[in-house]
Amino acid sequence: MAKKKKKKNERRTASVVLRFILLLFLAVFAVMVVQGNVVQVICVDLPLRDLPPAFDGVRIVYLSDIHLTTLNPLGKVEALMKQLEAIQPDLLLLGGDFTGNDVVGRMMSQGSGDLYGARQIRDRDMLFFALADFHTPLGKYAVPGDMDNALERSAQMSLSDATDLGNVKLLRDEWTRVTKDGQSIVLSGTDDWRTGIQDVRTPSRGLRSGDCVILLTHNPEAVFQLVSQPGEDGGAWVDAAFSGHTLGGQVKLGGYEVFSPLSSDDKYRSGWQVENGAKILISEGLSGGFLPLRLGTSAQVHVITLRRPTTD
Repeated sequence: MAKKKKKKNERRTASVVLRFILLLFLAVFAVMVVQGNVVQVICVDLPLRDLPPAFDGVRIVYLSDIHLTTLNPLGKVEALMKQLEAIQPDLLLLGGDFTGNDVVGRMMSQGSGDLYGARQIRDRDMLFFALADFHTPLGKYAVPGDMDNALERSAQMSLSDATDLGNVKLLRDEWTRVTKDGQSIVLSGTDDWRTGIQDVRTPSRGLRSGDCVILLTHNPEAVFQLVSQPGEDGGAWVDAAFSGHTLGGQVKLGGYEVFSPLSSDDKYRSGWQVENGAKILISEGLSGGFLPLRLGTSAQVHVITLRRPTTD
């Protein structure tokens, strides 16, 4: 009799433990859903040493890692972009990875790589088509990410053709001048550092230390190599750099990053850093690469107001 009672108590205890574990899992999952879908709009003033007076107060919207998937659909991103347009930015800068590794989309494609690729191309092109109505007086610019290069090569459909649909200028190892009231700043963009050509000279070719240069690159590993390169006059040529890719680790447990996409154990994972005089932003991005779930990180959009440095 005592043995039966003991076994009954053990089964009851095991049942309570299993229920607790299930509730804990559901609670953590709920937190991950919320953190993955609530977008933080982070507003900062960014003083730049070489900023021309005409650009003082210019407002930039920067976002990276949009990662369109079945669970992060185009309609959701379009709604966000309409809200961001209401901020009335002067510039829209996009840090790459416009589509993601769509786990649900792959299952829905029933193993057909062609169908899956066609769905991603459609979503990517529709995203840029929707951006055609996003008004920015000083333009819209983008750089490719690793996901974009992979999709472009597998589907044989050019990313630049897609960006053209939205009047977005793709900067792939090239730079351009943005002009306001007769003065200008430079936007220099790189190909993705992991899947493209690691070109350390072209992004800075023809640029001098007196130019105000904002560098765009998807992978922050590029930034720390490029800012160490001299400009044409031998001086530092990057004033600021915006990147993404890391997702801040996407899921952090006790400071440990479950997903770490950088090839080296680099301290530059997210937030603002300074290297060789350049102010560097590593955004945690808009959505996860596989699923829009996060823990200990956040979905981010950055609203950056350029400022002339103050002198005391």
